[in-house]
Amino acid sequence: MKIPARVNWILPSDGGRSAVPDCLRYVTLSRFTEDSPNWPDGAWSVVLEFERSPVEQGHVSMGVASFLMEAAPNDRLQPGRSFELFEGRKRVAVVELFGAPKPEDGNL
Repeated sequence: MKIPARVNWILPSDGGRSAVPDCLRYVTLSRFTEDSPNWPDGAWSVVLEFERSPVEQGHVSMGVASFLMEAAPNDRLQPGRSFELFEGRKRVAVVELFGAPKPEDGNL
């Protein structure tokens, strides 16, 4: 399942990446409020797909989000939910989900 997502990249001055990614597909670790205190053990990787790269869009980027693995808890990907993205232990973005889920046909 893919769902529309607004990615709010953490500014470098606030401890985020030195620059937003220059890609159309970005995969990294997610952290949801219901994740275990042992996080990142058991963390799920999230895939973000963009029609235009975050470099073109800026620190707020629009795309679609999905889990990398089919066995992931897809019930977490619901409109109105949000979660954090991490590269290792570094928090790099907050993702806000909105709109209706999209089919898994490869199209954004």
